[in-house]
Parts: sequence; C-alpha cells; structure tokens
Amino acid sequence: MMCRIPGILLGVLVVASAMAQKPVQHIIVDQCDSYEFSVVEMPGDRYTWHLYTELDWNTVNFATNDGNVGPTPYFENGMYQGSTVRVNFLDPGRYFLRVMVWDEVACTNNLLVFLIDVEESKPEATIEADDYCYGDPAEIKIILTGRGPWDVTYTYGDGTAQVNLNGLTDPVYFAPLPVLEPGTTDFWIMEVTDQCTVNTYTVPQKIGVVIHPTPVNSKIYIKED
Repeated sequence: MMCRIPGILLGVLVVASAMAQKPVQHIIVDQCDSYEFSVVEMPGDRYTWHLYTELDWNTVNFATNDGNVGPTPYFENGMYQGSTVRVNFLDPGRYFLRVMVWDEVACTNNLLVFLIDVEESKPEATIEADDYCYGDPAEIKIILTGRGPWDVTYTYGDGTAQVNLNGLTDPVYFAPLPVLEPGTTDFWIMEVTDQCTVNTYTVPQKIGVVIHPTPVNSKIYIKED
C-alpha cells in the first residue's frame, strides 16, 4: 500500500535550534506500507531528504545535523533528492524525516520535519481442528492474516517432522493430514512469512487433533423369551 503525505515548507532557517523547528507533522504508519512525502516545488531549488532514528527531539539540530540512517534501504530506488520521495521498509520505531531546501541564488535554506511512528506488522497463522474416526480423511484449517502470499511451517506430535507450505494465496487453507493413530496429536505453527515480515513462534500454540478408534464389531444376540 502506498500513501501520499504532502507538506508545506517552513520559513527560512539558516541556523535553527530544535525548539524553533516546531511544529512538525506527526504521522503513524504501518511498517509494510510505502509512503510518499512531498513539498511544493519551486524553480531553481534543490531538495535533500534525511532520516533520523533513536533520537530525542530536543537533542538534534535539524538545520545543521544530517540524518543518521543510510538512505539506500529505505528511500525507493535509493533516491533521496527531489521535491517528492517514497519511503518504505522501515523497522518499527520512531523516526524523523527532514527535507532541506537549498536556494542557491539567495543562499538560504528552508526545512520541514516529519515525525513518523512506524507500527509493527506481523503475519499470523492459527490452526483449527476437528475430531475424526481412525482411517477417515483428516485435515487442519490454517487461518492466515497479513499480506499474502504466505509461507507456513508447522509441525506435530514430537516436533521432529516439519511441513512446509509455500506460496499460499488464500487466507484460509485446509491441510490434509497423514494417517494418525487413535488419541490426541498436537499441531502447532512454527513460522509464517508474508510479503512484508516473518513471524517465528517461540512459544508453541498447540491444537489437538483427536482420532477416535474404529468401533469394534460384535455379534448381536436376540434374547429368547
């Protein structure tokens, strides 16, 4: 998903303190989204964007200090110059995004700062199961959330066997099961990956599949009067 965030340039700032740089635009985004930031383009101006993270607002001078986050992984196609940029694949956390505008004729610089809170987004996979009779076809229902297609790894029993399901496009998938002995066999998800992030389950969320034994046939006796 791509969203567009417009901005308006602040006044001329040759050297500015942190407090003088307010106000900023506060934006809450999903870590899986791509966002477009833009300012009004003026003829002859030069635009440069910088990212900052793990900083307190009152400890950095945005007019003189460049960002501490490398642009290549986060600016689309590594482009961090121009009146419009796209930012994506940020890890969860708080960031500042600054655009510096240079007017080489007037020898002045304008700037605008965005405050960005990136919220974590992880895919989820849950299992639902029914009871079955021994020998009947059995399956588990896997319910997925996130941005498919998904890759899922699950296990069962003593955990030695792992089943890999790759490229699932439907958020609900019915996985056929091998022949199980009568009793309860636990199944649980180990890992799920969507088109954004990976979720590895360190604490198993086990779901039991109950297999009932085949009824024993016995003779029917008719009681005589």
